[in-house]
Amino acid sequence: MALKRRTKISASFSMSSMTDIVFLLLIFFMITSTMVHPNAIKLLIPKKSTKKVVVDTYLNVRVTASGRFVVDGKWMGSDQVEGSLTRLFARNDNSIIRLQTDANASTGDAARVLDIAESNGVKVILDIR
Repeated sequence: MALKRRTKISASFSMSSMTDIVFLLLIFFMITSTMVHPNAIKLLIPKKSTKKVVVDTYLNVRVTASGRFVVDGKWMGSDQVEGSLTRLFARNDNSIIRLQTDANASTGDAARVLDIAESNGVKVILDIR
């Protein structure tokens, strides 16, 4: 008795389902990559212009590597900086801070001066020479 199979086994492989999965993954990664925002500081870079800014005084602030501050030639600690800067801001409305930092100075100390200036509405110029 000779038994024959009614269905033949096919050795072919259909790639259509695999390509569907690849396209779905591609779409998923394209959508999620546009939603990611890097953590960066927003800087306002001035545009080129011939307009001159009238500044009454520059407040020279220097941050040293040892964590001390020099405000208009006076040495002080980190606890005295905010009080002296707010007193200087109260005297003059058109003042701008010129911030200098040593090469090994802490960025936290420089950020402290920037926070004080921002809370008082004073502009800061970073002097990097």
